[in-house]
Amino acid sequence: MTTRQSGALGVLLVVAVGVAAGMAGAAWAQEAPPPESVTKTIYGGSPIVAGVGAVAGSIVYAPFKALILCPLSAVASGVTYAATRGGTDTSESLLRLGCTGTYVISPAMVQGHEAFQRYDER
Repeated sequence: MTTRQSGALGVLLVVAVGVAAGMAGAAWAQEAPPPESVTKTIYGGSPIVAGVGAVAGSIVYAPFKALILCPLSAVASGVTYAATRGGTDTSESLLRLGCTGTYVISPAMVQGHEAFQRYDER
């Protein structure tokens, strides 16, 4: 087998594995969600641990949302606004998805007593 044939065979193998992995992911995504009783557990541990977790989570999440997610969402919103020639439905939705919601994680969120809002729903 020549080098060119082995290279083509390698590319074919990578594509086949990618297609198989994509199909498996699509099948997994179509499964029914677990019941709410399984997904909604309330943390019963120490409030100190919940506070430490909230601070650690906020140290990571707040700058990510404020410095990366919101600006990228604003740029995408502007591009969408320009591409749709002033259509505000999609551009407002993109801006709301990236720039609203929870920025600081509270101990009550860690404990499961307060909802974490990815964005403000309207």
